[in-house]
Amino acid sequence: MSACDFDEMIATVNGGNVLSEAILNKLRTFSIVERELISRRTRTITVYFGDEVAAVRQAEETAALGAMPRGYPISALNGLNIGCGNRRIDPALLAVDISREELKKQGGHGAASSNALLAMSDQLPFASETIDFIVALHMLEHVHNPVEVLRHWLDKLKPGGGIGLVLPDWRYSWDARHDESAYGHKWNAEPDLVRHLWQENLAEICALEALDTYPYKLSFDVVLRKPGEFRPFVLPTGQRAESGAARFRRGAFLSLETPVIVA
Repeated sequence: MSACDFDEMIATVNGGNVLSEAILNKLRTFSIVERELISRRTRTITVYFGDEVAAVRQAEETAALGAMPRGYPISALNGLNIGCGNRRIDPALLAVDISREELKKQGGHGAASSNALLAMSDQLPFASETIDFIVALHMLEHVHNPVEVLRHWLDKLKPGGGIGLVLPDWRYSWDARHDESAYGHKWNAEPDLVRHLWQENLAEICALEALDTYPYKLSFDVVLRKPGEFRPFVLPTGQRAESGAARFRRGAFLSLETPVIVA
């Protein structure tokens, strides 16, 4: 693509609606890298087409799952997908969201999950150090105080657990300073800002394991790791796995006839 064509496209986007059919058809003639650059130069959202959309989504989900403790299949772990919307990622993840219904009319976006656990991001109903890992895709930019939320999540994580984030880069999406939506973006995320927030507020309690690792510009990934040795859930042994018959034989069976409570 010539410099003249590129400059003409920037002028066209600046003078119209980037999501109009006419401009979208012109954008299709440009490469992903060129479209991302046009987006940044014009302060409009980056547009991806066809199989590119699936590739971006796959890159986001793969990067976020980097928060899993290594050496374990996802089926053996207790993971949360916070602000899940309709992106379940994997059936083993527990979906968490603020609604089971579409919030588009109130300024939200994306379809909801009908069986999500309802909870605010800073009020998760789990005991400290009980969760193996957390993923949150296009969610943290919707909270007023991301550092406070991350501290809350780190408290819920076991030692060695991780947090995998995907955040939109405002330079390739939109400026939250002009976002009037009740459930819209509350701050302008970009990799350098996230690194600064980590250094100033979180470096003593977690490691910044990954930042901005995939090539697509619309969003970027972050993985935070809580220090310590990870210990997964294991099935109990001893008395906790004792059968009812064995408990009856040793006189520890609970019933109306013998209301005995024994550990």
